[in-house]
Amino acid sequence: MKQKEKLIKIIEQLLISSGKISIILSLILIILVSMSVIMRYLFSIGFTWLQDLYIWIHASVILMGIAYTSHKNGHVRIDLFYKIMSQRLKDFINTFGTVFFTIPLSIFICSKGYSYFLRSFLQNESSKETGGLPAIYILKFIIFLMGILLLLECVLQLYIKFFNTKRTKWK
Repeated sequence: MKQKEKLIKIIEQLLISSGKISIILSLILIILVSMSVIMRYLFSIGFTWLQDLYIWIHASVILMGIAYTSHKNGHVRIDLFYKIMSQRLKDFINTFGTVFFTIPLSIFICSKGYSYFLRSFLQNESSKETGGLPAIYILKFIIFLMGILLLLECVLQLYIKFFNTKRTKWK
């Protein structure tokens, strides 16, 4: 197997893994929210750290799932117009959107996300709520990670589109 094919497989596995993590976190989120609601309304018990935890997990589900959704071509678009377009026009729109919107957005998120994470890490930032979770920089790192995953997805799709003769369709 050539080096480029190995790299493509590694990136695809990384994207699929982020989607699987997002799915597992979704199930954990359902359990945590259910527990929180039961404890709050049946036993009048509430924990700030538990509320912080399910907010963090909810954000992680979304952030980890963005690149995976793009990889599986599951993102939302205006199908009213898109479904009647030719495959060539669809490919052009996807390529244009990737090059002029998604890649610059990914680079921006990586740039700002890294400094956001680093500042939080250096300050050892924790929840502002009493009894909240420490190490909020973990959540802020996931913002940076989302930018990297989305950028990798964009580069992968452009490479497949223009250089890989085995897979010609936009994924």
